[in-house]
Amino acid sequence: MTLSSRDPKLWPHAGLFAALVLLLGLAHGWVNPWLRYDRAALLDGQLWRLFTGHLVHLNHWHTLMNLAGLGLILWFFRDLLDRRRFWLWFLVCAPLSSLALLLLDPRLDWYVGLSGLLQGLLVLCLLLGWRGHPGLHSLVLAVVVGRLVWEQTPGYDLDYLRAWIHGRVYVNAHLYGAISGALLAAALALRARFAGSAIQPPA
Repeated sequence: MTLSSRDPKLWPHAGLFAALVLLLGLAHGWVNPWLRYDRAALLDGQLWRLFTGHLVHLNHWHTLMNLAGLGLILWFFRDLLDRRRFWLWFLVCAPLSSLALLLLDPRLDWYVGLSGLLQGLLVLCLLLGWRGHPGLHSLVLAVVVGRLVWEQTPGYDLDYLRAWIHGRVYVNAHLYGAISGALLAAALALRARFAGSAIQPPA
């Protein structure tokens, strides 16, 4: 089966987003103190960090790993994603995930990385496309949920990428990102249902 792009203009939008992430990743030593998720700074009113904390990374390997993940998701779900859904993903899931960190993880001082939001984008796409491929999407969803559960177990190795990214994997960000993606998918489904009901003629 050949997938066609839902929106060819998605690619320049995604390219600009990826270029920004790459630039910030290469300049991580200078920009991270000003852009990372920082609990004290957020409580002091620096609200831009709700968004920018997901755009910056620990080093260039951390950046490239997440950009590769973004590229794979965009490619495999190009029949589902368009410019609107892409930006909705970031503009909705970024602050939701950051607020979850702020409210539920009070001992977390700072965080950087796109991986949590990538979990959200993957879940969003799997749910949006479920009707078209229920078997395959259910299987992948089960794998994603299984991994999220595994990451929450006491024996999970949080340092398995330390040699590459020079830090620990913060698994709660993955969980909050996935939940935010599911909430966005539910909101889009409800909006579509209500819009469809509004144009139906009375019986």
